[in-house]
Amino acid sequence: MKLKNKILPVVVLSMLSQSANAIPFTFEGRSLAMGGTSVATADLATAAWANPAMLTNQRPSDNFSLLIGFGAFVRDNDDLISDIDDFQDADDRREVAENSGNVVGEAAALLDMRSIIRGVDSKIIAPEATGVAAMGVAFDSFAMALSVRADAIAGGTISNLSCDVTVPGCDANELLNENFNILNIEGVLATEFGVSFAKDFNILNHRVSVGVKPKLVDLRSFSFTESILTASAGFENISDDENKEDLGTFTTVDLGLAVELTPSVRLGLNIRNLLTDDFKIGDQTLNFDTTTRIGIAYHNQFLTIAADYDLTENEPLLANNSFDGLKTQFIGLGAEFNAFDFMQLRVGASKNLADEISKGAEDTIYTAGVGIWLGFNLDIAATLTDNSIGGFVQTGFRF
Repeated sequence: MKLKNKILPVVVLSMLSQSANAIPFTFEGRSLAMGGTSVATADLATAAWANPAMLTNQRPSDNFSLLIGFGAFVRDNDDLISDIDDFQDADDRREVAENSGNVVGEAAALLDMRSIIRGVDSKIIAPEATGVAAMGVAFDSFAMALSVRADAIAGGTISNLSCDVTVPGCDANELLNENFNILNIEGVLATEFGVSFAKDFNILNHRVSVGVKPKLVDLRSFSFTESILTASAGFENISDDENKEDLGTFTTVDLGLAVELTPSVRLGLNIRNLLTDDFKIGDQTLNFDTTTRIGIAYHNQFLTIAADYDLTENEPLLANNSFDGLKTQFIGLGAEFNAFDFMQLRVGASKNLADEISKGAEDTIYTAGVGIWLGFNLDIAATLTDNSIGGFVQTGFRF
């Protein structure tokens, strides 16, 4: 994927404008930097999303924590963004050649456009934007947190193609017609309000924490179509009310477990959405399913090493069956190096093990980040591969 393209910033900004109406979910700064690991490493500020049982596993000096963060992520496993950019570049060359009377140049540009359209069928782009906010309070063996997060999750494909790969030739009029080669963006705005509780127990001389998080989830769908000839110019309309539909709300609950195997080794389990629900979007169904992730971590004063694994394959939170290729089942590894609680350096990697996904989706994702204590927390994380790019910034304080 060419990360310096024209349409990528527009896609990201349009997704950010969606989540400005609500605050959604998926990841946060520390876990993103550590390869997505968090089930056995979350703290008082982040446990509400990673594993509610981890609320009681905060640092001894932390009794209160406040966190606010925002991030964006784009998966382009099939290089669809590059295809759209290349198509628009070829059309620009065609116009220049046409205006200058360069018949050969015009024909060459049209051939490039035809070649691109023949290769975009079934390709997918998946942008996301996430905002989070949480406040946690800890006591001797009990802790609780209030949290809100909002996700704008989308998938995009191109339909009504002017060139069929099974049919020779391609109508130039259709190739240049804005009623063909349509970029379809479909997505969900999910806003989650939760109250998390956790309690410590001593079982067979092991510290065992149990956490629960009742939550209310509000869902809205949105859709947007635009010719790939003018895709970047039309994206500002994606947030218009006529492109959205209120799907309603439902209540569900998350369950968490954390066990200290030794003073330095912890095992965690997070089960999300024990109560499931589904929503109709046109003639298709959006399923809000149960997901389960397990994690293990080693930690001391200067180093944390963690691994997480999805026990279930996770379907994308999108109703259209065209986006089934976005399903995930991640395994992640991460490490954090702590410099006297002033600075933390974080690295990680994750891999999607789901079946029947594209080669690009199977690529290992590498992550890195830094945390700084300046009287308040500042955490910055980034991920970058050939097919994806993302980042997260969060701040807050604790005492």
